[in-house]
Amino acid sequence: MVTQLDIQFKKVHEEIEQACQRVARDPGSVRLITVTKTWPAEVLQAVVDSNHPDIGENRVQEIIEKVPKLSDNRTIHMIGHLQSNKVSKVVPLVDWIHSIDSEKLLSKVDHYCKVINRRVKVLVQVNTSNETAKSGCDPVDAPSLCEKASQCEYVDFRGLMTIGPWTTNLQAVRNSFKQLKSIGECCQHLVQGNFELSMGMSGDFAMAIEEGATMIRVGSRILGERY
Repeated sequence: MVTQLDIQFKKVHEEIEQACQRVARDPGSVRLITVTKTWPAEVLQAVVDSNHPDIGENRVQEIIEKVPKLSDNRTIHMIGHLQSNKVSKVVPLVDWIHSIDSEKLLSKVDHYCKVINRRVKVLVQVNTSNETAKSGCDPVDAPSLCEKASQCEYVDFRGLMTIGPWTTNLQAVRNSFKQLKSIGECCQHLVQGNFELSMGMSGDFAMAIEEGATMIRVGSRILGERY
């Protein structure tokens, strides 16, 4: 039986394929993370059961409430801002942290990973839009933070993340993604294997793919709006 969830995933995958075709990329090089903030655990499990194991959550409290209820065949991505005093609550429950934006936070994550003997993959978040309301390190500071992340004992540095600017100026959005890719080219030697670029959400993921995104974070286009 085809569900509404299946239909929405099919539409998103078609757009991923179309974006990849425009720039001669393999659609398999793009990892779809379903953003599930405000949705209950049973919706997250339905996403996982539909063969989409990558779940993105923004808030620590929701991770604490929902993740323990899920089956093991899932990968949890912390994609929202992470306060250093909540690291101990998140590290045991997530596989990826996309929002490392300071040496202090990086050190806290690495230390707590060591305490519980668990490795976590991390991305350095860069504020490519220069918007004060957004988290992320300054683009100028990103290479240094990446270098430090690559030297950590328990943190597994994998690449970069950004959030495009909130604007109708599509060129400004594209430039934001271009800048992250440019920074990534300077830092990719720090990663063994694929260097990840996490960028693009429901409204701009096709553009992000055209500019090199390897991870896209899509919520409302799949699950709809929830208030």
